[in-house]
Amino acid sequence: MGRTNKEKHAKKSRKYTYILIAVLSAVAIGFFWAFQYVKNKIYVPNKTDIITDKFGKEKAEMAEEKGIINVMLIGVDAREGEEKSRTDSIILGTLDGQNRKIKLTSIMRDLYVPIEGYGQSRINESYFDGGPELLLKTVNNVFNANVSYYVSVDFKAFQEVVDKLGGVDLEVKPYEVNEINKFIKEVNGRNADLLKGAGVQHLNGQQTLSYCRIRKVGNSDFERTERQRKVLSLLVEKMRKINFVKLTEVISSILPYVKTNIPTSKLMNLCYTAYKYSSAPVESIRIPVDGAFKGMNIYGADVLVPDVEKNVAALEHFIFSSGSGLASDVPAYMANNFHSKDVAIDKRGQRRSTVNIVIPPDAVRIPNTKTETNNEEDKTDKKDNKDETKNEEKDSSEEENTGETATP
Repeated sequence: MGRTNKEKHAKKSRKYTYILIAVLSAVAIGFFWAFQYVKNKIYVPNKTDIITDKFGKEKAEMAEEKGIINVMLIGVDAREGEEKSRTDSIILGTLDGQNRKIKLTSIMRDLYVPIEGYGQSRINESYFDGGPELLLKTVNNVFNANVSYYVSVDFKAFQEVVDKLGGVDLEVKPYEVNEINKFIKEVNGRNADLLKGAGVQHLNGQQTLSYCRIRKVGNSDFERTERQRKVLSLLVEKMRKINFVKLTEVISSILPYVKTNIPTSKLMNLCYTAYKYSSAPVESIRIPVDGAFKGMNIYGADVLVPDVEKNVAALEHFIFSSGSGLASDVPAYMANNFHSKDVAIDKRGQRRSTVNIVIPPDAVRIPNTKTETNNEEDKTDKKDNKDETKNEEKDSSEEENTGETATP
């Protein structure tokens, strides 16, 4: 005697129930594994206070109460055989819960700032000398940022994410092609992924990473920070369109390359908050903003000396305001903070005028060139710096004739 429809329906329901239980169990196991992995592998507790000022701590807590969470995103170039790593990317990521926005602030690595215990130097030297904690402390001390958390990611993870998401579409300018290919050869020593020419094209992880590292052409480091923010925005857009299973796959693939001081439970909440902002717009600026810094050459190193007051005001306005960083009420020095559409200039072989400045020796630390000796672009910098030293007196004489002076 055949089974009734009721029996068939009951059997089918049990089957779906078993499948649902299996899926939920797999998800639960996955979350438990991820939780334990985060707890045991990527969580690094602070050795010292990152925010030392009591008012700063209260301000950071008030920001969180308003739904504003700041996390420093640090791109690390870890190389085999080296005890210390360099950072080529410093981006302050903000989840603005009040206005449901994601905000990215690039902090240029050549900013010349005081570093606790080391005198004055480029801001990325703080990471080389004291890791992410000293970098955060430096940013907080200089720009009154009050950032408590960081996530450091090896560039291998960046490349992995791009590949897992199927690559990105980018417009490559003519003067960028050779630079991208140079970095590709430097990493893998082969020509398989070299670009054939300029224009809009689909880039894989290695090509995209090389695109983000370009510095010597166009508008140098200014344009490089824009490239990095542009790619991050594209990746955020791609992450929004993938399903939960794919998202966990992407996250799992990068965990071995990630370190953070965010407590595990808080990190899970933060990830959930970011997931809720899946449709939130992404806005970005960089520090220093236009008109709020001086380009100088100090002891043979090209640096950017910031106007701290203006940059602090710009940063606070961008993070805490409800409008865009380019709103009509924004101060004039913030209005022209983007350079990707500027006329392309090939700056290779050119050098900035050397400026004679008087700074007490005990207040200055000579920028550490040891952190940048392993890539071709910085070898070129050294050659340029020798030329600058030889012509220092000549440049100084020319500046005196034109009436230009420079102060630290």
